[in-house]
Amino acid sequence: MPPSLDLSLPDPPKQRARGGILQWLTFLAVLGALALLALDRLRDARPTASGGAGSGAAAEVDRLKSLATDLEKRTLYVEAEKVWGEYAAVAELKPEETAELLYRRGKCLKEGGKYAEAARRLSEVEAYPVSRDEKRKARQLLLECLSALGKQDARDSVSRLFAIGEEEKGTAVAKIDNEVITKESLREELKSSFTEMLRAQGAPLTPQELDKKAEELADAELKTPEGLRQVIQSAASRRVLYLEGLERNYDSDPALQESVARVRRELIANRVIESEAENALKTLGPTELKNHYEANKSRFVEKAGSEFSLARFPGAAEAESALEKLKDPAKAGDVRWIRAKEAAVEGQPVPEVGPSPEACAHILALPEGGVSGKPIEAAGAFYIFRVEKKRSERQLSAEEAEAQVRADLAKVKRKEAFDSLRESLSKKYRVEILEEKPATGAAPPATPTPAPAPSKQP
Repeated sequence: MPPSLDLSLPDPPKQRARGGILQWLTFLAVLGALALLALDRLRDARPTASGGAGSGAAAEVDRLKSLATDLEKRTLYVEAEKVWGEYAAVAELKPEETAELLYRRGKCLKEGGKYAEAARRLSEVEAYPVSRDEKRKARQLLLECLSALGKQDARDSVSRLFAIGEEEKGTAVAKIDNEVITKESLREELKSSFTEMLRAQGAPLTPQELDKKAEELADAELKTPEGLRQVIQSAASRRVLYLEGLERNYDSDPALQESVARVRRELIANRVIESEAENALKTLGPTELKNHYEANKSRFVEKAGSEFSLARFPGAAEAESALEKLKDPAKAGDVRWIRAKEAAVEGQPVPEVGPSPEACAHILALPEGGVSGKPIEAAGAFYIFRVEKKRSERQLSAEEAEAQVRADLAKVKRKEAFDSLRESLSKKYRVEILEEKPATGAAPPATPTPAPAPSKQP
């Protein structure tokens, strides 16, 4: 028989027991109590934990900062930049401090020859709210890095963008067609010229000291309104001639292109030499500096000279008027004196004035407290001098002469590095000097007759 159908209804599902409101309130109260207990424990632990961690973090920040600074002083720039990066990761820096650190890291990378990485760091400074001068410094280094990388088109484009920005801020000093000339661009041109001049003179300076000296000379040129005006006129003339040359298609002239290529080869070759010199200078340490000082002590003396003040005037009439005021005690205070930062020394440029043998001899001839009896013309202006103190020649201590010792030793190291480079390159590259072949049909060179042997003296 077929099975009968089961027509019974299935049992209803069992209902889950629902907790009453009292159970829910009890559960929430327990959670609240646990949360309060956890917060109390955290509050009790926070002073000790935060104090220990905070002091440890501060110590690490100080350690990294001290280490990075020390590496910079030892000219280990690439290593210093890495440590500055670690410092930036743990230090709590304000936006302006971050921008300053980016500039410092970029400068370290540039000095270490890492131009592409330096350019990236320096370009980041633009994003921070820093002063115009800080941005100018970063921009200038960025342009130098692009030049070193051979990215001339990129450098020109970036320079043009910066110039447009400077024009909007009111720092442009001239405009030729669509090209803007800024004071900073003039300063860079002057700095480059002074750098080449100092190198040609064989100034015994490290790369950093050479850069600083060129900056000082450039700033001195731009310091006075008259000096700035002359620099602007000279720069404008060069640019006008350049634009005219482009109009005449001189840039396509084969002879000119060969000259440009020759200059480029020279610059690249010099860069190799400078790179080797920089690497050699990284090894300079306190012991080597001290030994060089002791071995060459007579070189490091402070020459006799005169510490002085000066008053500068655009014309002879103004200078004569100032001399008359100095004779009247009631009007002598009207004459504005400028205290020179360094002393006048025979055979050296006059501080605040520049190369002027006449002005230097005049200052050295004045007694202590003496004032010029007549205006002295120098560097396109007229001066009155007052000697504040006469000093005698004296031996400098090792600490006082450290900069001179370092520069003198750098000169020695640079020569050693160049000799070593020349030897290694002679093995790496084969150089064959090809002698000029005699013309066809020409008689072969006569064989020289050997000289008679010297007679023996009894």
